[in-house]
Amino acid sequence: MTLTPFPVGPGDVVALTVHEFACDLDLDAEPSIGLVCERFLDDANRALVWLIRFKALKAWSMRAETNAWLISGAGRSQRACELAASFALNGDWGFDAKDFHSAVESLMSRREIMPQTMSPDWRSGL
Repeated sequence: MTLTPFPVGPGDVVALTVHEFACDLDLDAEPSIGLVCERFLDDANRALVWLIRFKALKAWSMRAETNAWLISGAGRSQRACELAASFALNGDWGFDAKDFHSAVESLMSRREIMPQTMSPDWRSGL
C-alpha cells in the first residue's frame, strides 16, 4: 500500500476516487475529523486531502451565485461532488469558481449526451 504524500502546497493535493470523496457527503454538515480519519484509517494524509477537498467544495458552493445555480438544476450538486474528488486546486487551496463551474456544466452535458448516443443494444452491431 502506497501512502499519500503530505500536501505541502495546493498542487500536492492528490485526487481521490469519486467513491472515496462523495460517499455519504453532506455539505450542510461539518465533517467529523474523527469519522474522516476512520474512513482513511491507514493513511492520515489521505484524510487530510479529503478535508481540504471538502473545504474547497463547501467554499465554492457557499458563493451566492453558485448556491442559486446548484439549487436551480437537478444533478448539479452531485456532479460537483464527483468533480471535486479530483479537480485541481488553485493557489488559495480552493477551486477556481469559474473553471469549476464550467467543468461541472461540461460534466452535466456529457452525462446528458451519452445515454442518448448509445442505444441499450449497442453490442448487437459487433
